[in-house]
Parts: sequence; structure tokens; C-alpha cells
Amino acid sequence: MMRICVTVDAAHLAVIDDVAGALRSCGMQVEQVLGSIGMVTGSAGESSVPALRSVDGVESVDEELTHRLPPPEAGVQ
Repeated sequence: MMRICVTVDAAHLAVIDDVAGALRSCGMQVEQVLGSIGMVTGSAGESSVPALRSVDGVESVDEELTHRLPPPEAGVQ
């Protein structure tokens, strides 16, 4: 499973919960529906990504990136 962030297009912001339901039907484990910014976050298998992209109202499906800083006691990189 990979962490993903789905962007919902402007025309579907009013029905973002319906879009999230369709994403669940395609195999996404929805964690958050951020209606005010048009994002749905969660996780899904890589094989589900093409189906998620085909959901009506989905503008993009992107893998979440994580960044980590070294601990404070680490030397200058």
C-alpha cells in the first residue's frame, strides 16, 4: 500500500463525499476528506491507481512524499 493524495476538480467540490465514496469502491482506504481544499487522503495499492484516476471528479492522484530531518545532534550534512 502507498500513501496517496487525490485532488478533486472544482466542478465536484460540492459532492466531494460522493467522490470519496467512489474512491473507496475502487480500493482506496480513505482517511481524510478535506472538502475546503478539495483533497482526499488515504492509501491504496499501486494496482488501484488507474481505477482511482478514472473516477468522475478526480483531477489527480499523487503519491504522498515524506521528508525527514536528521536529529539535532547529527553533524552538518
